[in-house]
Amino acid sequence: MTDFLMGIASFALVLIPLVVIHEFGHFIAAKLVGITVLEFGIGFPPRAKILFTRGDTIYTLNWLPIGGFVRPYGEDMVKPKTEEEMTVDQQEIRERGIKNPKSVFQASPWERIAFMAAGPAINLVAALVIFVIVALIGQPFARADVTVYDIMPGSPAERAGLQPGDVLLELNGASVESADEFNDAISSQSNETVTLLIERDGEQLEPIMLNAEVVEAADVTRAYVNAVEEDMPAYEAGILPEDVIVQVDDVEITSIKQLQDYTAAREGEEILVTILRDDETLVIPVTPVEDSAGTPRMGISISPLQPAIIGLTAVNRDVTTYTRALPFGEAVEVGVEQFVEVPRLMVQLIGDVIRGDIGAEAARPVSPVGIGQLGGPVLEQSIENEQAYPILNFAAMISIALAFTNLLPIPGLDGGRILFVIIEIIRGKPMEPEREGLIHFISLLFLLGLIAVTVINDIINPIDVSGLR
Repeated sequence: MTDFLMGIASFALVLIPLVVIHEFGHFIAAKLVGITVLEFGIGFPPRAKILFTRGDTIYTLNWLPIGGFVRPYGEDMVKPKTEEEMTVDQQEIRERGIKNPKSVFQASPWERIAFMAAGPAINLVAALVIFVIVALIGQPFARADVTVYDIMPGSPAERAGLQPGDVLLELNGASVESADEFNDAISSQSNETVTLLIERDGEQLEPIMLNAEVVEAADVTRAYVNAVEEDMPAYEAGILPEDVIVQVDDVEITSIKQLQDYTAAREGEEILVTILRDDETLVIPVTPVEDSAGTPRMGISISPLQPAIIGLTAVNRDVTTYTRALPFGEAVEVGVEQFVEVPRLMVQLIGDVIRGDIGAEAARPVSPVGIGQLGGPVLEQSIENEQAYPILNFAAMISIALAFTNLLPIPGLDGGRILFVIIEIIRGKPMEPEREGLIHFISLLFLLGLIAVTVINDIINPIDVSGLR
């Protein structure tokens, strides 16, 4: 019951405001290009009450709490109006005394494109703003004890006296928070003198200065095991955190992706995993199984293990998470990075599904019910931790998804309506409203049917949200 209520609450807090924002984008664009907006509604009809009237627009509250809508003169939410429907609009305009009305038909093609694209555009802007706000108010950052795993003989690291087990605290006065960050930073200082601050056996040593000479090292990346999931094959087989995977069957591991691809192709098959543990080399049989997303896995969290240019290999140990609020300039930078990352991950997910790297279940379309199932645990996490960032980040990602979905060139959606305007520009004349309206109507029936199917699927086969808790 709690999950159900959290799902409804997350739907109300996230999706409804985002849909209203989407429609507000259309509303602002219509005003800017001079299109008369007869009604801006919160919720969907039947109408509950008229809130107020301002200018040519009435603002209404409607009984169905599933977003909102804009009713411009000459268009019925998603399709052009017929002559008979236009007559009804014209009578309403006369009764309300609206002077010099401008219909959607009277707007130029480029004005209509701006009007139709404004909804998705403001969803993208909203997502960016949310990411910046999250960075301003505080979000989690991961910090690890970046520990020296191995030292190459004769390397600058060995000559400087570094030892396995040393913790790298600072590089040139800047805090070191991950092995990848250290490798990138030291690479940018190649053949220059750098200063390292380290901790050994719990004591901070005097700063160490060394020349960051580039060591000729094999371009090989091993897989360092950060964590092992309980009740998964790797756990049952005896693989432990801090193990290093160097081979599976007779295949040498040279990259993280190579290991993931090899495992994903062998669901239900026993593979022999060769690991380094301290001074031992062990061969452990493991049989990958599908996880909740349908991807065959051993059940381990891994990170790349590759020598830095100075001849030491660093790993992340004892990873801790802390919340940090950023100053405005840095918050904008981080917000933009996160904003750009979400579409990139969406494209990557689609590519992974097409290639078969992950199961289609991980990218299945979800209905508003599914969004509630996803949002419930996120909202619960925000409440339990008394932190806004989980639900705000979720809202930003849904806003981006809403924008891209609406831009698809499907009749009935904003992208489909833009497509018709582009066709009009090419043809030099618009399509007959009756014909365009019929195409939009048929497409809407299909979309409603698809939504109904996904709703039923989300009810019968709920999304596994165990990883979100």
